[in-house]
Amino acid sequence: MRLRPAPGPLRVLADDQRGSVSMVMAMSFITLLGAAALAVDVGSLFLQSRKLQGIADLAAISAARDIGHASAAAQATAADNGWGRPLSLQVALGRYTPDSAIAPSARFEAGGSNPSAAQVTVSGEADLFFGRLLLNRDTITLTRRATAARADMASFSIGTRLASLQGGVANQLLGGLTGSTVSLSVMDYNALAGAKVDLFQYSDLLRLNADLQGASYDKVLGTDLSTGKALKTLADLLQANGDLQAASATRKLSVAAGDAKSVKLDALLDLGPYGAQDHVAGGSGAKVELAAQDLASALLVLAGEGRQVKLDLGANVPGVADLDVWLAIGERPNNSPWMTVDRDGQVVVRTAQTRLYVKAKALSVLGVLGAQPITLPILVEAASGEAKLAGMECPESLSAQAATLSVRPSVGRLVIGEIDTAKLNDFKHSLTVSRAKVADLLLVKATAKADVQIGGQTWKTARFTRADVQAGTIKSVATDDIAKATVSSLLGDLDLDVDILGIGLGLGPITSALSGTLGALAAPLDGVLNTLTSLLGVRLGEADVRVNGLRCRDAALVA
Repeated sequence: MRLRPAPGPLRVLADDQRGSVSMVMAMSFITLLGAAALAVDVGSLFLQSRKLQGIADLAAISAARDIGHASAAAQATAADNGWGRPLSLQVALGRYTPDSAIAPSARFEAGGSNPSAAQVTVSGEADLFFGRLLLNRDTITLTRRATAARADMASFSIGTRLASLQGGVANQLLGGLTGSTVSLSVMDYNALAGAKVDLFQYSDLLRLNADLQGASYDKVLGTDLSTGKALKTLADLLQANGDLQAASATRKLSVAAGDAKSVKLDALLDLGPYGAQDHVAGGSGAKVELAAQDLASALLVLAGEGRQVKLDLGANVPGVADLDVWLAIGERPNNSPWMTVDRDGQVVVRTAQTRLYVKAKALSVLGVLGAQPITLPILVEAASGEAKLAGMECPESLSAQAATLSVRPSVGRLVIGEIDTAKLNDFKHSLTVSRAKVADLLLVKATAKADVQIGGQTWKTARFTRADVQAGTIKSVATDDIAKATVSSLLGDLDLDVDILGIGLGLGPITSALSGTLGALAAPLDGVLNTLTSLLGVRLGEADVRVNGLRCRDAALVA
């Protein structure tokens, strides 16, 4: 049997595992203390950095709101937010370009005249705790930067005017646009005209109904939606706001419109700087209010683009024995909106091109022939009226704040003559107009033609004070070479030929009787044409514009 030698002292010590956990814990405790110290300092610096960023944000907003005293405003805001130590603050003024094609760091450009943005850089000392043992100092310098831009904005629309019933004309037109029967009372129309709708609340409700939680306004308005559902959402909002009569009238339109026609509201509404957001702050100052009737009518006109509507008004118009109307609505150029929120004049709002053909019949006493039927066909062609923001005035006094629009009224044509109604909604081609058969009797035949071109390519201006905005004032801007084109003025240039038993006559009792009858048709037809074009937001030689909201001397963080 072989005996092993006894282990030496070092070997015994090496093999002895007693107390090893305590040694590991002692060494780990030092590491844990270091990590805890680092966590305390990092967390503290993060919180202090967030607070400093908040101070920079508020200072930038204050500076942008008061560009003329930007440095003083920023300093005062920084001092009021309790950093506890002196702050170093620098303010740079310039312009901010909200263009996604430009790198975020390059969108603010310092200098230049008429600055509209402020960039504030704030530096301050932040406390250290355990880190002072390593750095041999009690504080570390933090620097944060924020950029804010002035948000002087106006919301405005073109082609909005209350249309009265005019013997049922409005109901017939709305019925034609919806493809169904519309029967609104005078009280319904008055309620729709008087009810106000906040566009952002309407968009929020659209988002909710379409289950687009968190989606931006641009995405909400770009969603395919039936005309009926868009009107139903409007009715729901009116109901929630307590406008019960207007809500009831809108539900009638919703049912009549149905779900057959799909629309995208971004063809009507452009929310400009707000489009990329999913909510709007600012309380009542950020509201964009529209008349419920304007929005409902615009939705129906949008649904009717490219369509032709035939109306038979019969003898409902006083002074007219029978009246037929053909209506065609074209698309807005470049899908231009009807209402926008804008701050730099880059967005142009336009009305839709419109063609309106009216064939009126009356009885005329032609001497020994007695009462005989007379026909007067009238073609109205209205091009797009357009408007854009020309400038804003935003002094400190609210009453002195204002917005000015540049407006170019619709340029068009008013014609007496015959056309092919099947081609009325073909806006890619000009209509051929032939002489109208005013009287086509056995013994008497009469033809007529008149053509009035409405000129005016010059931009005109319309200024809206804050009082105008609050009152919902609509301003009509006319072309600079003719104030108004009516049937009456058209008849003044009428070329009338009368043929009795094959003998052409230029004057005489029959010609006078025809002219008198046609002249008597002018007043009632003026009312019909004005009602129809007003409801569509289009007036020959005129443009109706309205500023729906002003947001002055406000600022928004942009970086």
